[in-house]
Amino acid sequence: MLLNFRQVAGLQGHEGRRIRPGMIFRGGAVTDPAAALLMGNHRVATVYDLRNRREEADRPSALRGLGLRHPVRQHDIDLAAPIRMMRDSTASAESNRAAMLGIYGELPHLFQPTFEAVFSDLLASDGPIYIHCAVGKDRTGVMVALLLSALGVGREAIDGDYLLSNDAYGDIAASIRLRHPQLATAENPSLRPIIAVETAYLDAFLDRIETPETYLRQKIGLDEAALTALRRRFLD
Repeated sequence: MLLNFRQVAGLQGHEGRRIRPGMIFRGGAVTDPAAALLMGNHRVATVYDLRNRREEADRPSALRGLGLRHPVRQHDIDLAAPIRMMRDSTASAESNRAAMLGIYGELPHLFQPTFEAVFSDLLASDGPIYIHCAVGKDRTGVMVALLLSALGVGREAIDGDYLLSNDAYGDIAASIRLRHPQLATAENPSLRPIIAVETAYLDAFLDRIETPETYLRQKIGLDEAALTALRRRFLD
């Protein structure tokens, strides 16, 4: 099974042009060799793995060794906070939600080098892409939101794609519990803010960067020529 897997296509972007089918895919880590082979059905050429080195070591990607490009170097950013939060049996839903808002607020700074590396490679490559982290909702969510912003997709459509991760809530909870059996994830309502996504989380990320356009231009270094190239690649 491909956890939280979906295609991002058909959304209206710059000048009314729509995202081409079969170009952008997103989801969770692929550790099952059988599931990895499904990537071939989508002709995925490049994989952007947003996990850190420890995550990759604990759950090696089954996508490596299949001839797919993995251009982004694994980082050392510790994002184990959500798991630590889940282990705190005294934490309330409100405190967990506040913690998630804080994590999202830190992502623009913590992940700027990773975002830069992804966009740099997007400008130097072609073919369908797969963006993923552990379960495909937080780091993947903000990376895809930035890419969609660069393509001129409106916030409502960006939110719509982001919130689709909630359709995989049960699968995500089961995946976490498989790796951490002591966590009664799905049954504990206080953990829902950690497993689910909310537009408020994306707000917390975007509030730190003024506007996506400003961040993409000033922090990621995308000029008009770069934006045009990205739109040429992914829009019809």
